[in-house]
Amino acid sequence: MLKTDGNKWVKASGDQINLKGTNLGNWLVQEFWMMGQGGNGVHDQCTLEAELTKRFSYEEKERLIKVFRDNWIKERDWDQLKAFGFNVVRLPILWSVIEDEKNPKTLRADAWHYIDWSIAEAKKRGIYVILDLHGALGGQTPNDHTGCSGQNKYWSTPEYQERTKWLWEQIATKYKDEPVVAAYDPLNEPWGSTPEDMATRVLELYDVIRKIDDKHIVMLHSHYGSIDVYGDPATKGLTNVAFQLHPYPGLFGDRPGDTHYDVHRDWLTCGQNGLGGVCDWNKKITALKTPMLMGEFQPWQSAGLELGGKIGRATYDIFAGYNWASTSWSYKLVSIAGGQGKGTWGMVTNEINTSLDTGVGLITKASTWDCANWNSTFANACAKKATVINTNGTGTKNYYLVIKTGANGGANPDVTYDSISLKNNATNEEVLVNGGFGSGSGWTELTITGSLNFDYNNTDASKQPTGGDGANLRITRPAGVTGEINGALYQQITLQAGQSYTFSGVFKDNASVNTWAEIYLIEDAPVAGKDVVDNAGKVDFTTASIEQIEQLFKSYGEVGYDVHSGLAQWLVSSEHNDVFDFPEKPTGVTLTQTGTNVALSWSAIAGTDITYNVYRSTAAGIKGTLIGENLTATTFADAGISEEETYYYSITAKNKVAEGYASNPVNTKLLFVAVPAKIEAEKYTSMNGVQLESTSDAGGGQNVGHFEAGDFIEFKINAETAGNYSIDYRLATQPGSTGFEVLIDDIVVDTRAVNATGGWQTWATQSSGTFALTAGNHTLRFRSLGKEWNINWFEIKKQ
Repeated sequence: MLKTDGNKWVKASGDQINLKGTNLGNWLVQEFWMMGQGGNGVHDQCTLEAELTKRFSYEEKERLIKVFRDNWIKERDWDQLKAFGFNVVRLPILWSVIEDEKNPKTLRADAWHYIDWSIAEAKKRGIYVILDLHGALGGQTPNDHTGCSGQNKYWSTPEYQERTKWLWEQIATKYKDEPVVAAYDPLNEPWGSTPEDMATRVLELYDVIRKIDDKHIVMLHSHYGSIDVYGDPATKGLTNVAFQLHPYPGLFGDRPGDTHYDVHRDWLTCGQNGLGGVCDWNKKITALKTPMLMGEFQPWQSAGLELGGKIGRATYDIFAGYNWASTSWSYKLVSIAGGQGKGTWGMVTNEINTSLDTGVGLITKASTWDCANWNSTFANACAKKATVINTNGTGTKNYYLVIKTGANGGANPDVTYDSISLKNNATNEEVLVNGGFGSGSGWTELTITGSLNFDYNNTDASKQPTGGDGANLRITRPAGVTGEINGALYQQITLQAGQSYTFSGVFKDNASVNTWAEIYLIEDAPVAGKDVVDNAGKVDFTTASIEQIEQLFKSYGEVGYDVHSGLAQWLVSSEHNDVFDFPEKPTGVTLTQTGTNVALSWSAIAGTDITYNVYRSTAAGIKGTLIGENLTATTFADAGISEEETYYYSITAKNKVAEGYASNPVNTKLLFVAVPAKIEAEKYTSMNGVQLESTSDAGGGQNVGHFEAGDFIEFKINAETAGNYSIDYRLATQPGSTGFEVLIDDIVVDTRAVNATGGWQTWATQSSGTFALTAGNHTLRFRSLGKEWNINWFEIKKQ
């Protein structure tokens, strides 16, 4: 039986064990994005089971779900897990795998079938199993990975809480003496309520388990990125527990403008100052003398197979170096097209489907969740980049090009499109009609829900996407229309089989909130009142026969695998992994400004094949724009800068492996902002620990976020006259925060808690009291007292 010893995972003998593995996602809880399905209202396990029951009967639904589960994971998968060098799997489980949904607090007849089988297969291969309640009854978040999206009823329903306690009584009773079980994970990502609610329910389940089983490790899940609510487990009388974190650096809106390499380098090697990333977590965990499980993480997707394999191996190794157990997300993913490409979320995926046209279906996408205030080409779209479209077969093929835009209730979409083109690569023939707009000619409007306003001749230059030309298409919410709105424009096109096509264009978000912009190439004509989705190659569970559904589910166990070659090599390789063998950051950087000219110099870095890059920014603390590349000299001249702006310069060194960290920045003359004034938060002159991100607040631009206690942003201001002043703050936070204090010349003038605003991009204005300010130059600093708050701007007012 595994147990804890300080911050280590150890065997019964006391010998340390480094647990390295992955999650068996989409098996005992379905997530439709992982199996290439979904549409027409069937988008999670609950809607699938409801549809199958309605169409065929409860008994047939049960049989079909069994067919799926018998095929998603088979013996070949356990062999592949072993081939990756793994010794642990995290097993996500839906509550109804164990409890009879028709008879509360009653075990299903086959309650333990898949768990027992997993334990048996794991035992044969020297693999441990973590039992993870991924989907509690009622849902512990509103997300689909609880089985039912849109619920989050666990927190407010005593019956569901009691049945979840009963469920863990059954699990603990069944497996209390099973040494292959490494740990119990009472609630996955229990983030649908406050940190305090989470701790109450997790510790309640800990107590339930401990009354039956005092041997197995019990997980204490973080609340998003914080474990603070638990305090020190030892002082709380908790025994044999481990913390769990799900870090996803570079994903879900984190650092959207940075490269895959830079994001994971910073996370795994502790960032510019050597104190962030995993170093910060190691400090916390070491002080608490409690083990850690990195229960979900994803370092390889879209990185390229070689780089993804190396970063994947480095992630596991660095986690193990801190004594942390680790289980990536996820083992298997299946798509319609198949193939790893540059790396999918699955360590294994299905082989390429050579019978399909490629590049069709959803061909490009952006949304305010992925990248608020985007302004990009379709080829660089943040949520789905347009790729070359290849048609197979012979003859001609009819498709519909659909531009779909919409927003949630209460949100006002404002998206512009221009210069849309689809050209045959062999003949350069244009396939689309009127992709430059100016009128609605060639386009048909489609209403899905609510209604949209289509302006085909928008000439507002502030709304023009970069790369657009003249009038463009602008889509907004009509006055008086409430609730969710979703609609589209489309036109039928004809493609020649055996040809390739390039789809291009530009689109821009104009400070929308909760808005999507998606373009599809689909075979079936759009229908009013029916959502446009990517159904190419999918099974429609609302119309498909039992035989078609059964064949789909069986195919998951029969399809050939495309194994991520980089992971297959590097996870078990004895070869040195050089992925982070980058050079030191340059030192001795100096800047001399003469009018509009800047001269830079720095000390040479030791090593072979060293070159340098120079970056310039108008905001402190970010790398900015590359203005000098692959330099061999240790000097650089920049000309033509504005004397009305402060510029920040940094230098990086490169070798044949990678680019290293940037030097400490140097800057031109700091300019003091005359106040009263409204100041954008990203215009700080100094900072520690924060990050910039796109904001969906009115006016767009960027906000400052990712605050931790002690982080700060600093500004240089000049009070034109002495007097009493106040500050309005534009703030947002999902959970609420103890906030920050404002210091002027190191004197605290305001302390501000930030109440929950309803979301990370849901903004509210708070105001300080009045304070006295003398005339002249001052340094203003926001110093974070808590964490998890964002600031977009502040306005200093004279009373």
